[in-house]
Amino acid sequence: MEERRDSKSILIVDDTALIRLMVKDILGAEGYDVETAATAEEAILKIKSSKKELFDLVIVDINLPNQNGFEFIQKLKSHSEYKNIPVMILSGDATASSITQAIEIGAVEYLIKPFKAVELVKRVVKLIGYTTKKDRYPELKKLLKSEINRAKRSNVNLSLVLAQCEGKISAGISKIAEQVRHKIRDIDTVFEIDDSNLALILPITGAAGVAIVIKKIKDKLPGKWYFGVATYSDNGKDEQELINFAREDLMKKISDLKQETIETK
Repeated sequence: MEERRDSKSILIVDDTALIRLMVKDILGAEGYDVETAATAEEAILKIKSSKKELFDLVIVDINLPNQNGFEFIQKLKSHSEYKNIPVMILSGDATASSITQAIEIGAVEYLIKPFKAVELVKRVVKLIGYTTKKDRYPELKKLLKSEINRAKRSNVNLSLVLAQCEGKISAGISKIAEQVRHKIRDIDTVFEIDDSNLALILPITGAAGVAIVIKKIKDKLPGKWYFGVATYSDNGKDEQELINFAREDLMKKISDLKQETIETK
């Protein structure tokens, strides 16, 4: 069983702003504390400044400016305290020689860009385990499984919405969840995943109905929210497939909006 504790920290080293934002959002939503660096030099400075609390995982691109990812890993592993800290490569370079070199210098995992959010999370969990913020997902899966069984028996649609707030919620997630409950039907379920994430389970609701629900609640919520949607049985046949699809949809929408923001700057 994976080790669980309150906080696990990850350092992302990538010179592409969009990748840094995407990875931070994906892993942040899973409860990890994530810091980013655009260069190897910036990463080393962050590592030196956080010596009392080591990063649990370092994720690095190969093609970095000035000092490449291989050189960075060698320098990182020269620090005795990071000798046994796992390093994962996240790169568009899929050549056998690069993968071999990465393993030889100490990387323990290699994920090719473009990547799926679910696959990234799976690799991270394999390396450092979950955080306690992940503990409510079994409850969500249990609820979703029950609703899927009902949808199967009645031969009707069912939709899952994952809602994520950008930044901290001053009012508290429970208060936000209560506000959402007042805007939807009694048969719908609002589930608190963690401090910034909600799940909505909407029986007898297809894609068109979900769009109406999101429009109804979006403008009433404080802060900036992103929504990922999955509909049974179009996007998945069981609870895990629906959660995976909704996560991917959520991350795509976040990355698309981040890309628009970057391009307008």
